[in-house]
Amino acid sequence: MWFTENPWPPMLIACFGALICFGLWNADRRNLYFFLAMAFLGMTGGIYAVERVIVTEGERLQDDVAMLCHQFQHRDPKTLDHFSDTAPEWKTLVSETMKVVTIQDDLRLTDFQTIVTNEHSRATVHFRANATISAMGFNGHHPFRCIFSFQKEGGQWKIIDVQRLDPIKGDPIEIMEPR
Repeated sequence: MWFTENPWPPMLIACFGALICFGLWNADRRNLYFFLAMAFLGMTGGIYAVERVIVTEGERLQDDVAMLCHQFQHRDPKTLDHFSDTAPEWKTLVSETMKVVTIQDDLRLTDFQTIVTNEHSRATVHFRANATISAMGFNGHHPFRCIFSFQKEGGQWKIIDVQRLDPIKGDPIEIMEPR
């Protein structure tokens, strides 16, 4: 498992090392410092390439949530595949909601926070979504904040619970409560 979900801190450290070595090289023109500076600069590219190759469970879950949201937006029946068979009430609710809610193309997902627990068998993903929606007589911009609880079933992450949160305060609210 990779030690960070974000490549920028180790890349900045390598850039800082290159900057120090370049400064030392500039002071006394020793080839060692120049080659160390170039090595540190090369490490930044290497760190970025390695980060792109390594995909953590948290990143997989965030991709699953993004895919779920876009499938829901396009009313794709595959949306229901993201939910566990042990949570049929969520499958039913999502299926019925897809029939009455229309999400415009301005859907934006932000503020992902993923926690993987129980030896990588359970996880929660907190995120925010913003979009223009039409539903039950409402038509306009709608902020949405939510926590999905996942369980690993047969090597696949499946949603077992959904908790909707107030977009500003973060307090739990009912799933279909208008906000």
